Parts: sequence; structure tokens; C-alpha cells
Amino acid sequence: MAVSRPAPYAPIRVSYHPGQNDIEDLMDKTRKMQDRGFRVGIYDGILHPDPDLQRHVRDIQKRCLEEGIDFRTKDFLGDYAGKQYGDVRYPGSVGSTRRRSCECRTTDLIVDQGGYVFRCHSDLYHGRVPIGHILDNAFTEEHLDAFRPCDEYGNCNPCDVKVTTNRFQVFGHTSVEIRELP
Repeated sequence: MAVSRPAPYAPIRVSYHPGQNDIEDLMDKTRKMQDRGFRVGIYDGILHPDPDLQRHVRDIQKRCLEEGIDFRTKDFLGDYAGKQYGDVRYPGSVGSTRRRSCECRTTDLIVDQGGYVFRCHSDLYHGRVPIGHILDNAFTEEHLDAFRPCDEYGNCNPCDVKVTTNRFQVFGHTSVEIRELP
């Protein structure tokens, strides 16, 4: 089964964002998937610069690991208290007041709870038109891999352009690949 492929970490990674989802519900659903044989973990426990949030994420991580749930953290990416945190591959792609045109494609499968697939996290979070649906027979890997025009360069979501590790734990991955237009 493709979603259970061998890799250094779970092929199904659920995001935990304090205040945006309920950790009890997330842990319960994760256990249910594990009980059905899926390799799933709770990831993206963001180590926010705020000490209280950071302590909370560390406490949840400890609890999950004690209960047999893989829980991993990521560094905070963004602006906090006037300081920029994290490494972004594409300069000017985040937080710019100026929008530019580019072409981009996803390197990850970004799917909402309804099964719709998005080009990037920014499209998902801003309610833009999806590029397909996982149950549509016409939706293929080639369709997913295509570069698409975008007029939102400068308004990218940090999750899309941060430099991170891929599923094989090799550093240098981003969730999108962007080609700027002249």
C-alpha cells in the first residue's frame, strides 16, 4: 500500500496547531488509524518563540510519545515580536505587499478534509480553487506535477517555501517549486 511505504517517518503526517485543532480528538483519530495498520504520526508541533506555547507543545510531545504516537516538532517560521524566524527558499515570497507572477507546482500532496487537492497551502488556506480531487479518475501524478501560473508570489504561505527535510530526512525540501517569470 502506497500510504505505508518504507520511510524514516510516517507517510501520513497530521498537523497539530494549538488553538486550531483539539489534541484529544487528534490523538484519538491517530490511534484509530494506527490500529488499522496505517503508519501515522502527529507532526508540525511548531516550536513557537513564545515560551508558553513552546512548553505546551513539548508537554504534548512527551504525552504522545508515552502513548506510542510519533510526535515531531518543527521550527517556527514567520515573524514574531519584530524578528523573522526560519529559512525560506524563495526571497520575497512571504509577507510581501507586492504580488508578482510566477509558475509553481506542489512537491507534496496537499488534500483538504473533503478530498480536494491544492497547488499549495496558501491556496488551501485562502479558499482558492483546487487543482483536482483525489477520487477523480482524471487526476493523475502528471496532473499534480504540472507547473501552473500564479499571481500570488509574495503571498506564499511559509509552510510552502520553508526549507525542511523530505520524507527520507534529506534537508533541502520545500512543499512547492517556484519559477519566477521575467
